[in-house]
Amino acid sequence: MSEEINENSTESTLINIYHSSRIKDRRSIFVAHAKRVETKQEVDNFLSYIKSEEKNATHNVLAFRLESSDGTIVEESDDDGEKYAGERILNLLKTLDAKNVAVIVTRWFGGISLGPVRFEHIIKCTREVLDQGPFLNNNGSKSSSSRRPTSSNAILVNGCQRGNPILQFIRNVSWEYSEIAPDYLLGQTTCALFLSLKYHRLHPEYIFNRMEKLAHQYILRILLILVDIESHQESIRELTKICIINNFTIILAWSQEEAGRYLETYKMFEYKTPEIIMEKIENDYLAKLTHCLTQIKSVNKTDVVTLASSFGSLKRIINTSSDELAVCPGLGEQKIKRIKEAFERPFLTHKS
Repeated sequence: MSEEINENSTESTLINIYHSSRIKDRRSIFVAHAKRVETKQEVDNFLSYIKSEEKNATHNVLAFRLESSDGTIVEESDDDGEKYAGERILNLLKTLDAKNVAVIVTRWFGGISLGPVRFEHIIKCTREVLDQGPFLNNNGSKSSSSRRPTSSNAILVNGCQRGNPILQFIRNVSWEYSEIAPDYLLGQTTCALFLSLKYHRLHPEYIFNRMEKLAHQYILRILLILVDIESHQESIRELTKICIINNFTIILAWSQEEAGRYLETYKMFEYKTPEIIMEKIENDYLAKLTHCLTQIKSVNKTDVVTLASSFGSLKRIINTSSDELAVCPGLGEQKIKRIKEAFERPFLTHKS
């Protein structure tokens, strides 16, 4: 949806501004605005207009990219108090190769901290507003054949991965070959490089060069490592350091099937919130007791049921002697010792 407005500029020209739908989460509201710009002055006018229109907003996060006639790119971002948000929007603009565009994400803070999920909302509404306007066609500066292809439903695979056996294990989502910089494009802002440790030993410089090309692209950069050698500790230690320095997330796979599953899982959970993969604990007493006691090594759910039926409560289990616990089936000397030791620690003492 777009609307024409009269800008407070020297020329007072009519322009098109595009707006995303509003995302509401725990009383916080996010909405993105985008418009085509040619100069920094137009960016400033655009920001002034949004601030005047979006009353009582807590943040107006800005990012823009301008391309001059000689091909030089000028790009900036402003968090406006929403730390790291501007950089994330700018990274998305660079990932999509959007030029001569400014994006402002307005947020009204609802009083409840959202944590990292706020960045998902910011990126989601940014992508939505970019899809609405004429922002992702390289602004006519290049032929359509040179644009980076995008597919919302498939994993995009670099041609250099042809013949990689892990592709046969990507079964739950579709994938297709594409001209991309990383090995796998798993979402709008997520990519992965693949590395076999066996190959790394033969060509240690390879991964340095690949990481360098992705230096400031994508918000989440993954190094998926196939552990296919026996003495792998030193190599993994070295690669972990490299990933920390270059802001990559390291994922270890111990088989080709496991590597394929990791890739498809990242794609399947592209738009999911972190709560989806968090452990769910029921509110009934037995569920809470099970969660508590199974933190002790070798204590399983069957043991918890036995203890609960024999002693009724956590307090009674804690106060029961080792001899009384030994009467319970399935509880050996070593398991009883671990239970007693666990509740002898000061931070686990109970009053009820």
